[in-house]
Amino acid sequence: MKKIGIFALIILCCISLKAQEKRTVRETFDNNKFRWDEFYEKTGSASIQDGYFIISNTEKGTCRWSVAELPIDIDQNFKLTFKVLVPKLTDEFYFGIVFNYEDENNYSSFLVTEKKFKILNKVNGVSAQSRASGIILKAGKNKEVVIEIEKKGTKLIFTVDNMEAIAISKELKTNTFGFLVEDANTIKIDEVIIEQISR
Repeated sequence: MKKIGIFALIILCCISLKAQEKRTVRETFDNNKFRWDEFYEKTGSASIQDGYFIISNTEKGTCRWSVAELPIDIDQNFKLTFKVLVPKLTDEFYFGIVFNYEDENNYSSFLVTEKKFKILNKVNGVSAQSRASGIILKAGKNKEVVIEIEKKGTKLIFTVDNMEAIAISKELKTNTFGFLVEDANTIKIDEVIIEQISR
């Protein structure tokens, strides 16, 4: 009887593993696999160079961003990992990820700076801060910062360098994500890892 129970458990585990498949896709910026928006303007640029996706902003009081449609199903659970190299990390400017991007007037962003994060929602061209708090992120030069956004059910969980910053309930409308830099600074994105859990 005990053997039958163990055998049944093994079969159930196999069925569960088959029902839940994990797919992983990586963007290493050797080419423009996901067709990120590239631009060159007087006040900023976004381009692929030397295996990085580099976003620069030269104008204070503004922001520059670039987005792409990612190959994920936003109705299922997923995790996006963004590895960002920051030439100069201080408390003077924010940088981070864009999510729920519909157009330039409607999107959300999770942004970090030294010891702090904030979530902004832009609706019909008007930005409003919805959350802000402290995180463990120290200033420095040429720092790699790993930002993750994970969807579990109805929750979005934001993590910085393997430490959870915040979990919020928010409905995703699009699979368009990206990067944003506030004020005059530059970030280099080294890698984007997409993990999709499908049933």
